[in-house]
Amino acid sequence: MPDTLERQHRTQSLYEGAYLLARGFKLAGKERTGQKVTLIFEPHPDLAEAVMSFYNNGSRVEPKALFDAYRTLKDFIFER
Repeated sequence: MPDTLERQHRTQSLYEGAYLLARGFKLAGKERTGQKVTLIFEPHPDLAEAVMSFYNNGSRVEPKALFDAYRTLKDFIFER
């Protein structure tokens, strides 16, 4: 089980999370520390490459998919 946890991707960036969600990566959960929330994505062999694509502007997603994912994550973050 610890091996699986090491491969999960964690981010506090709502924009990165929305991009990954729009690309089809699965959300595994969230961790709240004070007022900060960390989004956790399930392990996937292409996840590290997708994260680098996000920061290097190397991949495009459909605008509607991106905005839908952004709204979904905001709702997910603020639910108690």
